[in-house]
Amino acid sequence: MKELDIKLSYQCNNACIFCLNKDKRRSGNPFEMIKETVGSFAKNGGEKLIVSGGEPLISEHFFELLIFAKQSGIKSLEIQTNARMLYYENMVRKLKEFEPIGFLVSFHFPNDQLYRKYSQSNGFHQTVQGMKNLMKHDCSFSTNTVIMKPNLPYLKDIIKILKELKIRRSQYRFIDGKNVIDNYKEFVPRYSECLSLVKEVLKENPDIRISLREFPVCVVGEEFKNYLAFCINPGRLNLTTQGMVLTTKKIEGDQFVFPNCENCLYNRSGCSGVRKEYVDVYGIKEFKPIIK
Repeated sequence: MKELDIKLSYQCNNACIFCLNKDKRRSGNPFEMIKETVGSFAKNGGEKLIVSGGEPLISEHFFELLIFAKQSGIKSLEIQTNARMLYYENMVRKLKEFEPIGFLVSFHFPNDQLYRKYSQSNGFHQTVQGMKNLMKHDCSFSTNTVIMKPNLPYLKDIIKILKELKIRRSQYRFIDGKNVIDNYKEFVPRYSECLSLVKEVLKENPDIRISLREFPVCVVGEEFKNYLAFCINPGRLNLTTQGMVLTTKKIEGDQFVFPNCENCLYNRSGCSGVRKEYVDVYGIKEFKPIIK
């Protein structure tokens, strides 16, 4: 499927300390440029529009963009959100009018105290109610939990909430780390630190379809490699803050390295590799090629 990811705005109603885009809060493309990009994408056979940010649901142009996309021939939509605005049930009802539409909901902490500390807002109860509203209106969605040191001890508590809400899909994405580089070791665990717990959660919760992103195959092990979502569609197009449209493969190719990988079965094929910053800080001893 041909996909386009646009950042409608980098403004957000949270101020997450660990946010990948926190240094871009004042950046963004003019809305007319965004519309032009979406229109051209649709004209050339584009099928799916992914609207992310920042928090796209607080943008004054949000619904205008969705209407334009549908009128231009976009077949499906995905909204990446912290779900705070979905606390308002009328918002969910209105979004249902744009089906097929799906949601990826950021959910990193299991209580208000941690949410306040790391997301720097009083939004926990809104996010939980937002997910309840999505479930109530039979909306298709998955949660996204960034795996980092501050939430590692609470992964089972997060899963418990998902089960209580009857949510059956989630992804664990290893923290990027670029925007916490000055406090890297405070936020970014070694893979070897976090994987025993992650694997425990996977084994204990077969009823929830959990996928892993940005975990190299060699550290996960072949027993768990089926949990890996190896990569986002490499052909997905992305509108950058510089107004360029680049594929995901091009963007990630500049961010990831493949240490000790020359002879690995999964070298650059079915493995995300490792972020450059991780190797700079922790080295490459954890990465051992899988050879048969």
